[in-house]
Amino acid sequence: MNDSQAVLTNEPESVPAELPPAQPSRVLDLTPVMILVTVGLVSGVILQRSRLMDSPNDSSRWNTVYYLVEHGTYEYLPIPREQVPWAIRGTKEGELPLWDTPVLWTIDMIRVDGKMYSSKPPLLPTVLAGVAWIAQKVTGQTFHENPWLIQRIILIVCQVLPFVAMLLIVRRHVFRATESVWVRHFAMAVACFGTLLTPWLITLNNHVIAAATGLIALDAAIRIWYEGRREWYWFTIAGFFAAFTASIELPAGLLAVILFVALLMKDHRRTLIAGLIPALIPACAALYTNYLVTGQLMPAYESWDKDGNQKGGFYDFPGSYWNNRKGIDAINEPKHVYLAHMLIGHDGFFSLSPILLVALVGILVQLFGRSDRRLLAAMTLGMTAVLVCVYLVKTNNYGGGCHGFRWLFWVIPMWLLFMPAGIELFYRRAVGRYVLYSLFLVSMFTVGYALDNPWSTNWLRALLKHAGVINY
Repeated sequence: MNDSQAVLTNEPESVPAELPPAQPSRVLDLTPVMILVTVGLVSGVILQRSRLMDSPNDSSRWNTVYYLVEHGTYEYLPIPREQVPWAIRGTKEGELPLWDTPVLWTIDMIRVDGKMYSSKPPLLPTVLAGVAWIAQKVTGQTFHENPWLIQRIILIVCQVLPFVAMLLIVRRHVFRATESVWVRHFAMAVACFGTLLTPWLITLNNHVIAAATGLIALDAAIRIWYEGRREWYWFTIAGFFAAFTASIELPAGLLAVILFVALLMKDHRRTLIAGLIPALIPACAALYTNYLVTGQLMPAYESWDKDGNQKGGFYDFPGSYWNNRKGIDAINEPKHVYLAHMLIGHDGFFSLSPILLVALVGILVQLFGRSDRRLLAAMTLGMTAVLVCVYLVKTNNYGGGCHGFRWLFWVIPMWLLFMPAGIELFYRRAVGRYVLYSLFLVSMFTVGYALDNPWSTNWLRALLKHAGVINY
């Protein structure tokens, strides 16, 4: 080709015509890897443990699952020890024969008409018993013969998998909240490795499940409220999971009420038909299972009076631990001390997981800035404040000897939605990144310290006890 031809065709000789156009470079997304690492880590811990019964709390639920699957009853039957070789029962000197009743030793028991039951709301153990029944049919093993297998299937199916769903929802909102790759990765690292939800996956509890189902309900409501979605199934998801969350984590009834009112304002017809009717399913199931155990619609917790006494109630029987509480269950600190330790002290929401302070900054940015998520921020902060006030008045033992103020765990995913807004204020400067790294480091240390057994003394409480600040 001569020079005149090159000019006419406008093609420089140095660039072959057959080369494809340049493609924009893609940034590597590591967030799926983070989720997979979390699942692998937690599942590995679950599978390598010789046994999973680490506290009277989770043993109480395991007992109900066992008796439902093996004997078709909620009652703790007095089965002889030799018939259940793996049973863990009270063997300490001075303990009453009563402690030999359940398969697994627990203090979380009630007596109804002379029969012993778990004090936990029975809906969740009923659902778990259904999973155990399916696992038995699929594997050919039984809870009685192979508790190791059945328990681990339940934990992975009913806690790890919902947690993965929670992380995927958090990821969706994080990616919509920011275009910064750095912010996205840091926010998802916090969700995977920086909160106490992760170590609590290894022990049976209602808090992790409620955290996942509560966020599923909130995500559906956000799609309706902020994204203009009006498909009936979003109302169904919001209604069903909000009610289910309230059924297994009673204070989450506040979230269910808020979402119901919010969705009514957007579309009352779909809310009442597609949302309310599915919500009645878990609500009625919770009331019915309560009735099967206690003979009343309300859970056993309601037998405590306003001063925390149980005289004449379900917890009042010979040999009941709750008539002679010990250790952390027997403390009676001033309320201002209790509040301080609940938030910034030895079981503090912010002291054990200080990275949540960044989420608090994000909430305040959304609340007082020019954000369309102002109502969501107000709901999250206001609902958390109400929960803190309720627990301040109603409780005094920090949820027992465990890592973190567990009764607030179910709101953590809602706080994570505001993590990107908080990170945005820090990450552009070196000093801000150092602050983020430091807060995240302490939070990860808390997670690692709790990963062996969440039902043990957390590092901050152990430190204060060693220093003589507390004696429990």
